[in-house]
Amino acid sequence: MIVGIIGTGNMGSSLAECLTGRNVEVALFNRTRSKAEELGRRLGARVYDSPSELVENVEAAIAFVRDDQALRTVLFSIASKSGKIAGKVFINASTVTPSTSLEAMEILGLKGIDYVEAPVFGSTSEARECRLISMVSTKEYLLEKATNVLKLYSERIHYIGEPPKAMVVKLALNNLALALPAVLAESIMLLTSWDIELDVLRRVSQNTWIEPVLNRYWDRALGDSRPRFTVDNAGKDYSYVASALKYKGLPSFLSDAVSSMYHLAGRNGLGDRDYPQIVKYYREIAGRSQSSAG
Repeated sequence: MIVGIIGTGNMGSSLAECLTGRNVEVALFNRTRSKAEELGRRLGARVYDSPSELVENVEAAIAFVRDDQALRTVLFSIASKSGKIAGKVFINASTVTPSTSLEAMEILGLKGIDYVEAPVFGSTSEARECRLISMVSTKEYLLEKATNVLKLYSERIHYIGEPPKAMVVKLALNNLALALPAVLAESIMLLTSWDIELDVLRRVSQNTWIEPVLNRYWDRALGDSRPRFTVDNAGKDYSYVASALKYKGLPSFLSDAVSSMYHLAGRNGLGDRDYPQIVKYYREIAGRSQSSAG
C-alpha cells in the first residue's frame, strides 16, 4: 500500500515517521515544497508537486493541514484533476469546521473519491509512535476500507456515524483539553497582580483534585517545552468551536473568550509556542501592571 500525506507540519511529518517505521511506502505533499523534500530525503519518500498528483499515485491520502482554507486549497487542486482518482480514499485528519468537512465530502464525492472524516486525539509523540486515537465518520460501506489505513497509525478507532459527527466530537474534546491552560493563565494573572507567590497555589491544592491538573501543565506552562500543539492552533480550534455552535444558533460564550485569549498571545509572539505557554504571556501582563501600580 502507498499512503500519501498532505501537509508535512508537526503532525504530518510525525505520521510519516510512524508509517515508514511500519514499512509502509509514503508519498508527500506540502505547500512549502522544501519542507517535504527534507522529510522525503530522510525517510526515502517521494514528494509530489500538487495534492492532485499525489492522490493520483497513492491508494489512500491523509490530510493533516492547518485550517478550513488550507483544506479548501487541497480540495480545489484535486477537483481540477481529470486523471485516475476515482475510488481513492481521502482521509481528512485535519481539525476543521463541521461545515467545511461536509463541503469536502461533497467536492470529493463528485470526483468519485471516498471521503473519510477522521480527526485524531493525540499529539506529535502519539503520531510518531502510531498511538493516535482516531474518530471516524464515513459512509458505513466504506468503514472496512478506511479501517485498513487507520489501523496503521491508530491505537483506537471510534466509528461515530456519518460526517460531520467525528469532527464535532473532536472539537468537543479540544474544547475541554485546551480550556485548562487558559484557566490557569487567568489564575496566574490573579496571583501575580496581587503579589502572591505562585507556589502558594500548588501548596494549597495538594491532595485535592486540582493537584494533578496543575502538575500536568505547570512545567509546560512556565518552563520551555517543545511545541506539541501550538498557541495559534489552539486559538483556531476554539474559533471553530464557536463557529460550530453559532451555525446551530447557539451561544458560544466560553469558546469566544478562550479563542481571544489564545489569539492575543499568538499576536504577541507566542503563536508557534506550546499552547500552555500562554500562561507566560498573561503572567507578564500582570507583572507589568503590578510594576506600573507600584
